[in-house]
Amino acid sequence: MVEDLGGGAADDVGPPPELSFFTGMVWPVPFAFAGAVAAMRFEQGDVLYRDPSAYDSLEGKIPKGLSAIQVILPKRSNRAAASEFEGDRRLANWQSEVTVELIDLARGRSETRVLTQGKLAMAIFRGDDTWLDPAREEPPILRSARELQQRLEETVSSFDARQTARRGSRFLFVVDLAGDASRSKAAGVEEALRATGAVDRIELSAEDAGVEDPQTYHPSVVVRGLVMPNRAPDEVLPILRGQLYGGASRELDGADGSGSYEPAPDRFSVGRHGLLQSVPVQPDATRPQSSRT
Repeated sequence: MVEDLGGGAADDVGPPPELSFFTGMVWPVPFAFAGAVAAMRFEQGDVLYRDPSAYDSLEGKIPKGLSAIQVILPKRSNRAAASEFEGDRRLANWQSEVTVELIDLARGRSETRVLTQGKLAMAIFRGDDTWLDPAREEPPILRSARELQQRLEETVSSFDARQTARRGSRFLFVVDLAGDASRSKAAGVEEALRATGAVDRIELSAEDAGVEDPQTYHPSVVVRGLVMPNRAPDEVLPILRGQLYGGASRELDGADGSGSYEPAPDRFSVGRHGLLQSVPVQPDATRPQSSRT
């Protein structure tokens, strides 16, 4: 999907108001569960419904079969920010136990089971109830935004096929919609680019982006393309540097003990954050070159 955002004001850091649920998940998971999704940890009191209308009201026809999952254990904690969940911590959560109540609202029946967080996530994300079987083999942890970032080159042709601009530049990067820091970074980049001209946004799931084994990636992770019609990469690069560069000044001690500051060397590399590319003048032109400087 291509969204022409023009040069207006930026969206808020959070997801657009009209998008109440994560896309890419079979069960409708509200954005209110972003912390649980990012941490790979659902906790006591979390209730998930198969029918999105159930989050507003249980009136009307209730679908047959498993229609709700309520988490009994672990006890609720202060879930850390998404940026804190990396590597072993996310894996530990994925492999940890969770006690759930599987509820058939139509029949008024329920059953308690002890699973792993990984199995619960797979059942919700993929819509496969067999993951709720405690005896089933444990699933491997889903791949992260960092791992998808390493496959950006594989997504180029998918963006070629979807963009409408005939000349200009584009910036391809990965966004974790469940992570506050990732959404904030993406919003800052887009706001800065839109302040100086039109921007077309294209957002693709791992599957739509054409990466290998897309089902192995977390469904909250997407590849976003920001297309800047009629703006060359060298016009866009300083804007990206201003948003993405974390360089700092260093203090110098003078002979008299006074301090002074000098800028740190510019070590900014846009390739650490995404792909900055030229848009071909003709639709059938050679694939644009990526900028990694």
